[in-house]
Amino acid sequence: MKKDKNAGFSLVELIIVIAIMAILIGIMAPQLIKYIEKTNVAADIELCDSVREAIEIAAHDPAILYANDKSYDMIYGDIYNVAESGHRLDKSYGDVWLDCAFSKEVEEILGFNPFASDCHQYMKSSPARTSGGLMCVTNEEGTDIAIFIAHSDISGKKQDHEFEGTYISDLDDSKVIYSK
Repeated sequence: MKKDKNAGFSLVELIIVIAIMAILIGIMAPQLIKYIEKTNVAADIELCDSVREAIEIAAHDPAILYANDKSYDMIYGDIYNVAESGHRLDKSYGDVWLDCAFSKEVEEILGFNPFASDCHQYMKSSPARTSGGLMCVTNEEGTDIAIFIAHSDISGKKQDHEFEGTYISDLDDSKVIYSK
């Protein structure tokens, strides 16, 4: 009777398979990392777009606009009256501002409050996740807004860029993540 001598893989065969896998991982890992960062940038662009839309919806609601609180001041004093290079949405708003009808409506639409100091936790890309903050800028007439992330990189290369323009039209030449 013939004995089957199937002893499994030899040590040399196992080392060759491991070496091939290491080479494939070495080739694929940088591409995977780039893909993940570009996906994170896309998520942050969507975040900016959602915040912008929520602000516009809430700002055009007559019940919100004429509420007997700080809503009107927040909308037209802070959001649509940005004449500089933008301002942080999460700047030191006190409880009076965070509890106004406008802020609560935006929070209800989004599921989080972009005017609160913890809004950076919703950002995915680097360096937005560590040092970014949502910013707002208007057009020259103050009728439209754009939302951008301070300290971000729309190219997905993890470089830290800041918006140095004054109006929405300057965002096209910037390297920050934005929605207008």
